[in-house]
Amino acid sequence: MAQRRTQAAQERCRAEGYPEALIACPDFVLSTLAVSVTHLVETAIEPLGLRMRHYRFLRMLLQGGPQRQSAVGAALGIDRTSVVALIDELEAGNLVRRERDPDDRRAYVVVLTAKGRRAAQRAVESVSVAEAAMFGPLTATEKGDLQILATRLLAERGPIADRHREEALSLRERGAAPPRAQRMKRV
Repeated sequence: MAQRRTQAAQERCRAEGYPEALIACPDFVLSTLAVSVTHLVETAIEPLGLRMRHYRFLRMLLQGGPQRQSAVGAALGIDRTSVVALIDELEAGNLVRRERDPDDRRAYVVVLTAKGRRAAQRAVESVSVAEAAMFGPLTATEKGDLQILATRLLAERGPIADRHREEALSLRERGAAPPRAQRMKRV
């Protein structure tokens, strides 16, 4: 059954003009899907005044609680200056606020405001509706399998996971404050 559905999907792709050589390439299919998924999610959250990076960060806060500002970049795959701009944008909209980290008074954590919690919940609902439509052609089992397989590629040792880890590490290193002794020397 699954094989017949896959063959039918490949035939539809060919009919739409996708070259056979590209349909057979997982990198082409995945990158094309990523572009389309990003566009559809952005379209779903646009009425809320949010962009993808806003949504992802608000979702992190909604599900994971307050986040250290210095850890946000690595989690979202953005550099420190982009993190500051992102938080500034959300703070200007009264969706988040910065608070001193109770464990390290030199650091900040970012916390959802009540308005931010409502916006995050609405965004998650909007994206869930968009995802249901996007992944509608798949069975529940296939959706679960897709999530598992994609997560494995991201997490298990191999070129994709290794590259992702390198990038996250680089962002953490660039986003981290210099050690205390180095800060004191600059004074």
